[in-house]
Amino acid sequence: MRTNNSIKNNWSVIKLGLKDRYPQLSKDDLTYVHGYENEFLHNLELKLGMNREQLTTILYSLIPSESMQKV
Repeated sequence: MRTNNSIKNNWSVIKLGLKDRYPQLSKDDLTYVHGYENEFLHNLELKLGMNREQLTTILYSLIPSESMQKV
């Protein structure tokens, strides 16, 4: 099951994948701050020209499969 905890718990891996795919993202763009998830995701949506569904699909695709099996 997909949850925001999956994103939070795997952020270091997701961040590397995003940086590889979207080199225009800055370190600040990729800094995950607990309690500001919606603002953070909205900023990424704007920077990448995506909606939330598109963005979350990409984020989850970057989570290693063995991590998803633990959820």
